[in-house]
Amino acid sequence: MKDTRYFRATFYDAACTDRNIVIEFQAPFPVDKKMDYKNMAIKQFIQLIGLGQIKVRDIEPVEV
Repeated sequence: MKDTRYFRATFYDAACTDRNIVIEFQAPFPVDKKMDYKNMAIKQFIQLIGLGQIKVRDIEPVEV
């Protein structure tokens, strides 16, 4: 049986890479190349949004 450890994932805005959100999530350790850690991080990010721990600060129109 594998242990788990906290991992840190950094998400960024593909249009402006200096905007980051960093989350921590638990995943199997040692790292298993068969596991999709990126997908685990994305699922945790979505869960944090659903729990209200990550929120939208503001919404504004973009000039075109």
